[in-house]
Amino acid sequence: MMARTIGLKLGFLFLAFCLILMLRSASGQNVNNDGNLTYDSLPVGGVYHITTGVIPTGGFTLRTTWNIIDGFLKMISPAGPPYDLIAEAIQGNLDTSQLQSSISELQGNFLGFVILFILGLIFTLIFIVFLLIFCCCRCCGNCGGKMEQKNSSKFELMRYIYSAILLVTLFFITFGAITALAVSEYTSSQVSNLPDTIDNNIDDMLTYVNNTLEELYFLVDDQLSWTMDQVSSDLTGLGDLVGVPVREGLRPTVGAAIDAVYPLDQYIKDTLNAMVTVNTTQDELEDLYDALDAELTEFVANLTSACTSCVCCSGFDYSGLILNADYRDIQVTPVFLGTFPQQAVTVAIGELENVVDQNLTAAADVGSENFENIPNTLTNTTAEVVNDLVGTLGGLQDTIYETVNASTSQLSSANAAAEDLRGTLDPILDQAVQYDSYRDLAMSLAFSFILFVAVLFFIGVVVGLIGHFVNKRPPSSRSGIESCGGCTIMIAAVLAGILVVPFMLISSFTFVIGGPIDRLVCDNLLSKELFTQTIDQPGVLGEGYFLGEALFQDNTIPLTVTGMLEACEQNQGIYTAFQLENLLNISQFTDIDTFLGDVDSQFGNITGDFSGVNILTGDTRDILTEFRDSSADTIPWDSYIAELAKNVTDDVSNDPNDLSVLADNMDTAAASISNSGDRATIEGLADELRDIQTNFMAPLITKKDLLATQIDTLTNYTDGIDTVVNDTIDAADTAQDYLDNNAATLVQANIVGYQDRVLGYPYQFADYIDDQIRNEVGRCLPVYNLYSSSVNTFCVGFIQAFNGFWYCLGLCTFMFIIAFAFGIKSSKYYRRMKHDVGFEHEQYGLPLVDVELALQLVFVSPGSLFSFQKAFINPPILISEVSWFKLAVNLQTNGWKKLTPTSFRSVHVPVLLQRRLPHYLSHVFTGRKSPILNA
Repeated sequence: MMARTIGLKLGFLFLAFCLILMLRSASGQNVNNDGNLTYDSLPVGGVYHITTGVIPTGGFTLRTTWNIIDGFLKMISPAGPPYDLIAEAIQGNLDTSQLQSSISELQGNFLGFVILFILGLIFTLIFIVFLLIFCCCRCCGNCGGKMEQKNSSKFELMRYIYSAILLVTLFFITFGAITALAVSEYTSSQVSNLPDTIDNNIDDMLTYVNNTLEELYFLVDDQLSWTMDQVSSDLTGLGDLVGVPVREGLRPTVGAAIDAVYPLDQYIKDTLNAMVTVNTTQDELEDLYDALDAELTEFVANLTSACTSCVCCSGFDYSGLILNADYRDIQVTPVFLGTFPQQAVTVAIGELENVVDQNLTAAADVGSENFENIPNTLTNTTAEVVNDLVGTLGGLQDTIYETVNASTSQLSSANAAAEDLRGTLDPILDQAVQYDSYRDLAMSLAFSFILFVAVLFFIGVVVGLIGHFVNKRPPSSRSGIESCGGCTIMIAAVLAGILVVPFMLISSFTFVIGGPIDRLVCDNLLSKELFTQTIDQPGVLGEGYFLGEALFQDNTIPLTVTGMLEACEQNQGIYTAFQLENLLNISQFTDIDTFLGDVDSQFGNITGDFSGVNILTGDTRDILTEFRDSSADTIPWDSYIAELAKNVTDDVSNDPNDLSVLADNMDTAAASISNSGDRATIEGLADELRDIQTNFMAPLITKKDLLATQIDTLTNYTDGIDTVVNDTIDAADTAQDYLDNNAATLVQANIVGYQDRVLGYPYQFADYIDDQIRNEVGRCLPVYNLYSSSVNTFCVGFIQAFNGFWYCLGLCTFMFIIAFAFGIKSSKYYRRMKHDVGFEHEQYGLPLVDVELALQLVFVSPGSLFSFQKAFINPPILISEVSWFKLAVNLQTNGWKKLTPTSFRSVHVPVLLQRRLPHYLSHVFTGRKSPILNA
């Protein structure tokens, strides 16, 4: 069961598939619907590689980059190209005075690029000088190069601010570098696809030309040929298209007359059959009449003999028991002359049989054939005129062939030019792909190194912060991890500072190249404004319109590049888009009247000769006349019909048509006879009479009544013979006269519609080909895609990517400057310093010995150096700036006159006293020996 179900499904699928194929094949054919032509659509042709001129612009990052660059370029160059100057330059009329007068316009185009380029160069020079000064000062230990650090209330806040700014800068540097690598990858993909793109463009141009040629040849070879086939078919089908309507126009009159002949054949046969039937029935009736007459004669004789011997015969009357009517043939013996007109019937039957033998149907068929052959008659009698028309209309096809072939040869030559262009470009494109790998390598190395520097910055910041939070110490005693982070930041800052100069120069020069091309060329190519403001303007390249003069040698023709591109973008036909009516006016071969000439007179000569068309042939007319003149309608039936109406016997006292009544009377009479023998005799005769009634009288009466009916039927035929035949002959004569006098008029009346139909084909083809060539042939969207693809490939695929390079490089360079500045600033917050001042114990958790204790140890209870070291070194103590000031005052009070608070402040405070106190004390007490040191 399952297998059966699957089989049914497959069967239905197959049938559906076949039906779809049939519908598809049927829908794409030319159709001639009673003179109305429906043409097949143009062939599909070759498939195009490029279906849109838009090329991919990359992901979100690249699209954002392109938008930023576009907005930036429009901001610095808000004005459009100097079209007036371009026009003058194209014409060769540009001079210095015009440049000076247009300086304000040029400023809107180029001033922004010039200013930024100059600023880039100036900044590069300044930065070079700055780097030289910076390096020299640092080498000399000046300009912030001292390894000492003072504390302040915002010390830690500044550390985080500098680090945060540096990290934000790193984000932009990383973004720029990664974007640049994406731009490089995008450029590589565009370059690698460039040979295929150019090859596809050339292939599409070839395909477009070939498709256009195929469409033109389809119109001329297929559609025009099919149209002319319809013309030839209709011209050679004159009989069907004109003869048939003429014949059908004649049919109500002529056809009816012919059709009326055919029923007469059956009428004659029916008349003959009725005549023969009457004759046969009469013969049978005559036999019954003779038999009844014999039986009654014998019966009367027997009854008369019986009644002579009995007295009861007076009880019934049989004197009328004789035949009252005579149904016999009048040709029987003259003594018993009958009433049936046998001689006339015999003659009439002979005449009717002769008429039937002549086969009126066959004779009428000749006239009908003549009538039905009116289309062939028209075809045969107009063959010469039709041949002339075929030749005239065939010239139209030849003229269109010559015109189209002359035009298509120009299109064919475009293929050779395209192939030459391919041969020229292929080696150039191969080299471009080969050398692009070096560009990609250089960009990858450059921006990878930028990423490396950014990573160094990031590592330095992260490591420095980790070291700071893990082991928080004063600047002079920072941990190795924290100091390593600071040194890494410093290295990255140095590298960034070194890269700023070359990168700034590269980005400046690439900017001043790519920016103007993008802003002043590509933007206007993509918007097509470059054409509308230059070569599309009349008078820019010579007088009038440049393309009109170049293509059609007529500068008044408003053919423009913008107009062609916009028309092709709407996928209009090449004839309309390129205004080719100025090169090939299609009306010269769609104006059918110029090719047909005086074709009306040729159609006017189509009249036909119908003199040989006879509705009634001579034989048919003779048969009908013979039938009309036959004696069938002259037979005197009245006396015989009256005879049939009489009673059969003269026994009116009993019943003339029913012998059983007399037999009943005889039985009644017999009942009164006493003599049994006589009674039996009478009763036997009564029974005999009943037998005669049953076997002879009743059949005769039946046959008599039948014959009366048959004669009535016969007379219905014979009475109408003259009327039917005469009406038929008169109608035929009338129809013949109508045919002879009106056939030519009907032909001409139908020729008008026929002429419109035949000439309608060229006119329909003219309308069709006019529409196809103007709107369908060579739909030039591929041309627009070719232009769009070329412009987008150059402007988006390369110029935009080129601008992406200087944009990313400039962004990284600018951020390198910031990273350089804040990297140097930030590194000092992580590197280990030689000196630091003002870092209190509260910040780091170190114990602080009170200054009074220190003074007591030094002055009140002077001890050895050992006791000093023990007090100040174990554990190490920090002495604040205030404590140092108090110490200095006390020391000065005790005789150290050269020691002042200022001399203490010159010492970087706070100072870790461990291992360094003797050095600082000797510095403070210069010029006088320290009692502490002498102790």
